[in-house]
Amino acid sequence: MKLKRFLILLTSVLAIVSIILLLSPLLEAYSLNSSLVDGAVCPGATYSYEMNALGPINFYRNNSVSNLLGNLGFTTSYINITMENGYAVFSVKLYGESSEENVTLADSFILKAGDHSRLFESFFPSGLGMEGEFVNVFNNTGQYYGTVSSFSAVNVGTATLYSTSQMVKLINVPGQPSGYYENLSRNFDANTVYYIESPSHSFLSYIVFTGNSTVFSALLGSSAVSNVTLIYISLEKTDVAVETLNISHYVMNYIAVVVILWILSVVYMVSLYRRVSLKQRR
Repeated sequence: MKLKRFLILLTSVLAIVSIILLLSPLLEAYSLNSSLVDGAVCPGATYSYEMNALGPINFYRNNSVSNLLGNLGFTTSYINITMENGYAVFSVKLYGESSEENVTLADSFILKAGDHSRLFESFFPSGLGMEGEFVNVFNNTGQYYGTVSSFSAVNVGTATLYSTSQMVKLINVPGQPSGYYENLSRNFDANTVYYIESPSHSFLSYIVFTGNSTVFSALLGSSAVSNVTLIYISLEKTDVAVETLNISHYVMNYIAVVVILWILSVVYMVSLYRRVSLKQRR
């Protein structure tokens, strides 16, 4: 009877330890998430994005910006967004690389986008609807493909939250390249957008774009942009809470430790039971 009680106690302790190990990362994530801004478009919410291109940016006419950004001169640039009541403030810094391989600030400007503008809705759609439905983002028609795990890690400064993302594929985008860059765009799955859902609205996580878009023209500070090739924008940091945490990611953090713990414990309990049984037979 003593052995039976001991085995029951050991199993109970093992179960409690396993639950703590599996759930503690998730509980920490929930606690962190609850401390963040409760909505993508709430006043005071901030976002930091990086923007770069793997192909050329083409212009209708030359100017000071096109001389630095055209002909594969575009290099890592930055978009910082702050939410105000009813609009977003986009602070954009564009960098280009000259023929002497010097990185130069090509342009720096502020855009104020109202909550019904194409620019605002491209970064912060209010609702992506049901899987298969069509939406308009980045001034192009897209089809919503549901939730995926790609580009769903969110840097909130003190840690990284893991959510799920919402995938939109843009269709019939005008100005797409042909030849080499057309094949390259296919390989990079261009014209795919990923959003992360917050308690109100979603926010952009990542886009790689090839073609023509007035939204990208605005972000590049020039109405003379004719098309872009493999330009991408990626979220680097925000202080906004996500709507849904990726529970499986957090639970799986210590799953290997729990499995090993159970295997060792079961081996020990079986060994102990056999030893006690042998002693009783003697």
